[in-house]
Amino acid sequence: MRDYGKVLPQFWIGKTGRDLKKMGPEALIVAMYLLTSPHSNMLGLYYIPVQHIAYETGLGMEGASKGLQRGVEAGFCHYDFESEVVWVIEMAKYQIGASLKPKDNQCLGIQRLYDSLPKNPFISMFLTSTRRVFT
Repeated sequence: MRDYGKVLPQFWIGKTGRDLKKMGPEALIVAMYLLTSPHSNMLGLYYIPVQHIAYETGLGMEGASKGLQRGVEAGFCHYDFESEVVWVIEMAKYQIGASLKPKDNQCLGIQRLYDSLPKNPFISMFLTSTRRVFT
């Protein structure tokens, strides 16, 4: 479990936040949960069963599933029901920062997280996306 995470105030007024707001409270609750969950990491790519989202947000299975689907529709995240892995698309950009250098100590932690990821369909998209941010 990580000790802290960043949620920028612009979340509420940016395009994705506004799109999520239009989709209802479940979408906003699930999005905030995915950003701040005790299961999350700085990569934004992690194992999280819908049951955990349902229980920890208090939304129940129907509300959690609805909020997650709306997050996918808004382009906030991807979710794979088979591996139960979520990818919060822009999370690494905001949690790690765009100024990461190869010698930064944070690189070891990032590599450990990456190496511990369960098999999931988002790995290559994640690598392509983060390559654009960090190079």
